[in-house]
Amino acid sequence: MKADLWFPTIIWQGDLKQANNFELTEYVYKLKEESQGRKISNYGGWQSEAQDLLAQKPITVEVLLQGIQNSINQCTKMAELPTLQISDFWWNVNPNGSYNQPHNHRDSLLSGVYYIDATPEQGRIQFYREDDAEFFMPRLPKYSQITSQKATYNPAPGKIIIFPSWVKHSVEGNTTDKDRISMSFNTMIAMTPENDQIAKLNGFQQ
Repeated sequence: MKADLWFPTIIWQGDLKQANNFELTEYVYKLKEESQGRKISNYGGWQSEAQDLLAQKPITVEVLLQGIQNSINQCTKMAELPTLQISDFWWNVNPNGSYNQPHNHRDSLLSGVYYIDATPEQGRIQFYREDDAEFFMPRLPKYSQITSQKATYNPAPGKIIIFPSWVKHSVEGNTTDKDRISMSFNTMIAMTPENDQIAKLNGFQQ
């Protein structure tokens, strides 16, 4: 039998070797001292405002952003998506007890998280399926990528996870006395000549 996969949920994970997590940690804590942050899906903890991509940034942040963009380029190629670029990003500091409620990321195609300092005990990220399979699937002794209702990934320093922005996900509570530090990001269709046809199809060009 030949099997076809339609509407699969793809989650990518990898490691960014070029990022300097020590310098990033110092930078994030400095931002935290200067801003009260915002509340979106986070319960407890601190989340920065969306950062200005065009603003001047330390080299260590620019290196991280370039590494993330390279990873996004690999994902779009594998998924046959149009060229995407980072549209916005923000920093997260989650102390003991803080977590993120189930949510997705509107106005984006691919989203992701990069872990600066994190362990599984500080909160794993969980992705949920929403195709009503839970009403059809019997209880099983073992679940696979086809039968599971959620997928769970452990965080680790230097790890990047990228996923479709419409997939609902949450982050478990931090059970340690050490902060979980990360950076999250969204993407948009890149404004390049190769994407002109897509812009016209969606009413962005005459």
